[in-house]
Amino acid sequence: MHTFNHKYNLLKIATIILLFTFYLNNYSPKVYGYMLEPNVNQENQQTPKKEEIKPQEEKLDPKEEIKAEIERIYNERNKALVNGDASILKSDFDTSQRQGLWSMEHEVKRIQYFNQWASERNMEFKNIESTVRIKKLNAGSKSAKAFLEETYKFDYVYKGDEAATLNSFGVGIRHTITLKNNGEKWIVYNDWYTDCFEDALQGYTGFIQENQTSMTTDTIEEYIDKSAWKWKHSYNREKAVEYADKYCGAAWGSTNDFKYNKKYRDYNGIGGDCTNFASQVLGDKEAGGLKQDGTWRCPQKLYGHSEGTSAWVNADGLKNYLVYSGKASVIRKGTFKELTAATPNLPSGAISKIQLGDLICYEKKGQIDHFAIVTGFDSKGYPLVNSHTTDRYHVPWDLGWGDKHIKFLLLHVNG
Repeated sequence: MHTFNHKYNLLKIATIILLFTFYLNNYSPKVYGYMLEPNVNQENQQTPKKEEIKPQEEKLDPKEEIKAEIERIYNERNKALVNGDASILKSDFDTSQRQGLWSMEHEVKRIQYFNQWASERNMEFKNIESTVRIKKLNAGSKSAKAFLEETYKFDYVYKGDEAATLNSFGVGIRHTITLKNNGEKWIVYNDWYTDCFEDALQGYTGFIQENQTSMTTDTIEEYIDKSAWKWKHSYNREKAVEYADKYCGAAWGSTNDFKYNKKYRDYNGIGGDCTNFASQVLGDKEAGGLKQDGTWRCPQKLYGHSEGTSAWVNADGLKNYLVYSGKASVIRKGTFKELTAATPNLPSGAISKIQLGDLICYEKKGQIDHFAIVTGFDSKGYPLVNSHTTDRYHVPWDLGWGDKHIKFLLLHVNG
């Protein structure tokens, strides 16, 4: 009995071994081979080549797309300013409607004026470049409207200058621009801004015309209270210029991130900020440090945005205050030609008496319309100015003031 059972068990074991061997021979090699050595050439197992895998294109943020298009348009304008060719602007404006046509015509006038102005001063502009900071944007697929600041940088040399000294100045302009998508690109529907050339465009050849009528120059005695000469004032010209450079706003050259001094109210949009800025340069402790008084002052508020008196913020008010208080004296008043005309004592004209930290007043139709601070001289000694409203940094003093009705008043700050 035991022998039979033993034989039966051996037979059973042998059968199991045979079945296991059969399984290994017929199935396991395929599994083993697939797991460790996959056949990359099997049908339906194709691997795409690396170059066939295209990364998904990143879409620009709408604000960045509009910003790039505006900068493209503005730099096309700059090329036209440099080379005098207005024809390159035609494709950037929607001239099928009046506002687009007016916007383009305005740019053409700027090109004509700017090139004639530069030619008369023997200047050759090498490059003009714009960058844009969008403050507010409403954009769709067909149109976009933006409020923005444009920062210009102008580079020029003097013709015939063997040293080819490069001079640079900056301008900052605030725009409200509407764009239209014509299916191919963005174009200008309208563009409203306070232009640094505005007062020269109606008669853009104004003061450089050969047949211009001479204007009468007022004498110093008509403006000065001579009793004021005994006054002594302390005026720091170096700090005044440093302040004017720091807070010149949206212009290239600003050292305060294109911002005004927050201590003072910004009068842009409500009459302009040029006189307020001139008063700051004269009277802020960080700047020229002239002593403020009951007539000319700007008391500081705890949280900033202080408002000055009429003499502080009004152009005629500041001119009258400075002259009659004795804080400033008139060098001369007249047209561009009169101020640059050679005399026996002043071969370069009255403008050559201007100093750093002095003021230039711009008069239209008998009233002071603008103030600027003298902040430097270029490679040929041409006076340069800073100002607000249309923000300027080291800009040639008469650029943009070509209308025949413009007079200039040169003020020397005493102290």
